[in-house]
Amino acid sequence: MFGAAILLAVIAVAAGGYAVLDRVLPNRLLAYMDQVGLSSRYGPPPTGTGDIATDYLVDGPDGMDAQGPIAAVAGNSAAFIRDVISGYSTRVSRDVPAEITTIRPILGCNLTPPSAGSKVGHVTAGRSDMPLAMATYGDADLAAAVQGLVNTYRETGKLVAASGEEISFQGYDVAVTETTAPVYLVLESSDVHRIWNIHLAPGAQIERVILLGGAQAGVANLDPVIPVEVMLASGMEACGIAPAYRLSRGNALFASLEAGTITQDEANQTLAQLDDAVAKYDSWFELNFGVPAGASRIGWDRGTISVVGPLPTDGGVQAKWAPILGAEVRATQDSFIEIRGQIADGADFTSRVTAIATTFAAGDLTTLRQGVEFR
Repeated sequence: MFGAAILLAVIAVAAGGYAVLDRVLPNRLLAYMDQVGLSSRYGPPPTGTGDIATDYLVDGPDGMDAQGPIAAVAGNSAAFIRDVISGYSTRVSRDVPAEITTIRPILGCNLTPPSAGSKVGHVTAGRSDMPLAMATYGDADLAAAVQGLVNTYRETGKLVAASGEEISFQGYDVAVTETTAPVYLVLESSDVHRIWNIHLAPGAQIERVILLGGAQAGVANLDPVIPVEVMLASGMEACGIAPAYRLSRGNALFASLEAGTITQDEANQTLAQLDDAVAKYDSWFELNFGVPAGASRIGWDRGTISVVGPLPTDGGVQAKWAPILGAEVRATQDSFIEIRGQIADGADFTSRVTAIATTFAAGDLTTLRQGVEFR
């Protein structure tokens, strides 16, 4: 079906690299390539033959890394994306939602517990490498970006504009295939701006969504009548809540121990401290949601999608992918919010940063070399 187009894709990659694909291929083909592993984000299977999903799950120094078209499933194992969701695509960087509604983090440290009979789906997400066409930022972000621009200028004499990568929302997909009971979703993010995109199988129902962690957080393609509660990383810290999980065997700590760069006593001390943190977080999590955090998590340190519920091979039904393009999004936000292509000239984050630096330099950027700090 896509044979000729894939041949063109190979030629395009040879001529200009994988970035060319997003510009020359239709979204339908890009989605197909994502599902079968012919994506710019994937390399060859790092282990095994690539015939089973776990061949693409790498236990590396920075944690568990999905290096192929796989989704995290129950037991934090892996399944091929094509087996759990139809129409899937990671090409979301240009997708503009139809509406963004502001939600605010909860006040205090108490979350609404799951109802009796519901099933808790606990998803964790590290890096997804899926920047969206949405960003939010405040004065602290501007100050940090100005300082970065100034530091680079002092070192190189070149004016390098702020990329805005740190303020962009990162997408992560959640496919819900559980249909035997309402699902209470606990979605836990690393310290980034995160939009959780929800995809339901026919018959799946969501009771409530809890967003934990992240600098900013939101949810897309969720029925507006379903309640969403948010406790950002700053709120968790204020409540004394610190997410912690046991290290995988490939972690840099164990590699350092084997290499002799740390002693066994040093490793044991670190692991003992981590055990205490894990036990404390598990206890808090189970008290609030009825399941321990470590045993219930579905997600890795790098990946794009997790599945809450059974696989089709185990009686489940495939979820259907829902794009962020034209979707309704509920999200927290800082002082400013940007939607790509909808910002007046000179009013975007990069322009603001450059303008602030130029203003402090009194119009002469050479004065930036004199050591002003921005806070």
